[in-house]
Amino acid sequence: MSNLQYDTNQLGFNADVVVIGAGISGIHAARRLIDEGANVLLLEARERVGGRMATSTFNGELYDVGAHWVPSYATQLRSLLSELNIPLHQQFHAGQSAFVINKRTHVFKQHAPWLTPWVALEVNQIYRKLNKLVARMQVTNSHFQTYMNQTDRLSFGAWLHQQCRHNATISIFETLCKISFYAMPDEISLFYVVDQVNSHKDAQTLFNMRPTLNQERIPGGTQRIAEQLAKQIQQQVLVDTPILAIRQDNDSVIAYSRGNSFRARYAIMAIPPAVAEQIYFEPTLPAARDTLHQRVLMGRAISATICFDYPFWRENGKSGVYISNEGPATLVHDVSPASGTEGALACLISGNDATHWGAQPKSERLRALVAQLQPWFGDEITAYRGLIERDWNTERWSRGAAGFMPNGTASYIQSLALPIGRLHFAGGETATHWTNTIEGAIEAGERAAAEVIAELSSGGYLRKMIANE
Repeated sequence: MSNLQYDTNQLGFNADVVVIGAGISGIHAARRLIDEGANVLLLEARERVGGRMATSTFNGELYDVGAHWVPSYATQLRSLLSELNIPLHQQFHAGQSAFVINKRTHVFKQHAPWLTPWVALEVNQIYRKLNKLVARMQVTNSHFQTYMNQTDRLSFGAWLHQQCRHNATISIFETLCKISFYAMPDEISLFYVVDQVNSHKDAQTLFNMRPTLNQERIPGGTQRIAEQLAKQIQQQVLVDTPILAIRQDNDSVIAYSRGNSFRARYAIMAIPPAVAEQIYFEPTLPAARDTLHQRVLMGRAISATICFDYPFWRENGKSGVYISNEGPATLVHDVSPASGTEGALACLISGNDATHWGAQPKSERLRALVAQLQPWFGDEITAYRGLIERDWNTERWSRGAAGFMPNGTASYIQSLALPIGRLHFAGGETATHWTNTIEGAIEAGERAAAEVIAELSSGGYLRKMIANE
């Protein structure tokens, strides 16, 4: 007998579909379903929409503390921004930038950092080798399982040590790994990295040595997208509604919150696997899916933005871009408001640095950041006005910056998006292309919505279809 109680006197369904999680993936899925005539409830645990797209305020200005860039490849995102009339402005990167590896500062502008010839050659060799591994993965034959198991036994870090003769090359890819995955190379399966190279088209795109180049930002922050979309369907959105348990049977899915239950024909879970792992399921999820939730690890990241009276570095010929393998910040870039009346530097603290500095007081993090950046930016950096930050690993409904998979998980990677009965899955981790980006999250929401639309259509439940009959 079920341990979850549902009021059998309640007639019918609360909705055709409950979408759990109001990040961009969940909101896009909900809106797509509504457009097709489905009755939808969008349930969000936080008191706001947006998920890992979030902003904080300093002196009246809004700053991203989560996902922030709109890259050139993000066609679905750009189409959405055009529809919502949300403008973009170019990420500032004019002037000198710094790439600090093992205490050596490599200065660059538009072109990639100048490296010693033997290190530059080895970096390019790693790019080529990763791209060749992708090509092997794409060939489906009797040897694929063997290939998958071989690459899954190695961590990305162990593979780098096998391939690289120079410590500088290893340090470069460790730094780029902390930017891309918010984790250390030794934590990540080589097969997962190869899968992500495929998802991001090639190794040069995934491990970009100039991550700010040709990027655009949204004035007021990316959370604006979720907020404007949520306004369009506000009658279907419930915030402060964490889902604690889910029961499904042959006819329905019931999502249980604090004192409430929501019955629907289908559910879309648009939340990170590590958050889904906290939910009680009845019947118990298949062992493979339950193991998958446990094996997707969350990257560790603190977003820290230091605010100033004005962007003084621009006057000094600096772009604001600073990349380092020595921490606490791995990546720094200029996020000053478009008006130019104030200055701000966004600092990404990730991987092991996030673990260490997340345990320190805020004042110590600020002191360490200023000390790290002072040799490059000069003494003016000590004249900061304040610090705003977000430690994503302390966020209960995120539990980290983005999911990745360690050794021994290759057989689960292709299962991230597979439905379980009436449960469907969205979220950036489940995307086929541009995984763990806003673009990927939109794609995942579209795919999950399409799956459910097909199910509702076959059952004759879509109101648009009924109206046309």
